[in-house]
Amino acid sequence: MKRKIVRTLVSLLLLSVAAPLLQAQKSSDPFSFIVSSDQREHATQEFRTHVYTLGGYEAINAVGKGSFMIVLGDLDPPSATRDLIASVLGKDYLWYPVIGNHDLEVEANTEYLREMNRGEHGLPYVLRKGPSGCEETTYSFDWNDVHFIILNVYYDGKTDNKTDGNIVPELLSWLENDLKQNTKKRVLVFGHEPIYPLLDMDNGTVRHLNDALDKYPDNAQKFHRLLAQYHVTAYFSGHTHTAFYANINGLWLFSSGHIYGQEDRYNPEKLFSVLTKYVGADLKKGMSIDSSISHFYKSNDKEIKKLVFNLGILKVKTYKDLSDGQAITILGQLYAESHSSPDGINKYSKLFWANTEWRKSTFLKVSMGPQSGTVEIYRDKDFLGNYALRDRVTLY
Repeated sequence: MKRKIVRTLVSLLLLSVAAPLLQAQKSSDPFSFIVSSDQREHATQEFRTHVYTLGGYEAINAVGKGSFMIVLGDLDPPSATRDLIASVLGKDYLWYPVIGNHDLEVEANTEYLREMNRGEHGLPYVLRKGPSGCEETTYSFDWNDVHFIILNVYYDGKTDNKTDGNIVPELLSWLENDLKQNTKKRVLVFGHEPIYPLLDMDNGTVRHLNDALDKYPDNAQKFHRLLAQYHVTAYFSGHTHTAFYANINGLWLFSSGHIYGQEDRYNPEKLFSVLTKYVGADLKKGMSIDSSISHFYKSNDKEIKKLVFNLGILKVKTYKDLSDGQAITILGQLYAESHSSPDGINKYSKLFWANTEWRKSTFLKVSMGPQSGTVEIYRDKDFLGNYALRDRVTLY
């Protein structure tokens, strides 16, 4: 019953979006569109402040939202993305989803994305849907003189959610068939995971190395060669939270990073504010400070480990290398020093911002015309929701 209700609501939403777009743009006129990725829970109501995804969408509206947006996966929950797009960019603003690994973790989220493109009332202008078992989450469409291909890289040849990010032979075959049928001058391809994870363009961090499409190097190489063979202009991905671009053998590779806004829940100022209230409430119950801090840590262990790692005090490779004891000790020191003097929180804030591996929130604005194409990369310059043009890349 719940699934039927979801299908009905999504179908009605798509009909309302498609109605004013019945006459598709079929000319060679220039147009632009937005690429964003990896907002996850930062699109939900709990995080609707300027320093999270809301700030990124407001910046998109300011620089020009173009004809539509492609969201490169990890929308979970996708209903939050839909609501945020409607509230900031307009209820009739068109967006095309790419499925990400986190979208597959909750079946209701996966089904929501399938339903967006199911049957005759699916996404506007879709030309070809994916192979058997992946009909809704792999698809292609045309806009003016550009052919767009959306891939579900979690297709295993039979079902749409049963593998690591990988271009399996069945998906590669469908892709080649689609490319053979294309009649448009330019081709752009989109998938959640990059072929090769590269360093973030600002802080040099890298994530998911040998754990994206490159985890299966033979398939990744065949994928890259096929895109080059058919003169695909660019492949766009998300997943790593790092923003980068490169041209390899004539194929542009872009990662749009994330549009989380601030990448994690806590910086030292936020943590100290929340922790102070938490400890104060526990002290009234007769609990000791040490016990309260330990209890607080247990309910926020992953986020606190990330903060401790970003302080740079303990020289470990990732936050996962920290023990609970190490994290609790640093958390206790931060509380004690910040509680006794304003200089304490200033000390930890300086450490955090000097050493943080937070990657700046990012989105892309892509402009396509008969003679030229460009990608503008916008990044949150100060982690406060203030976006600025970082780079402009000429595609052709």
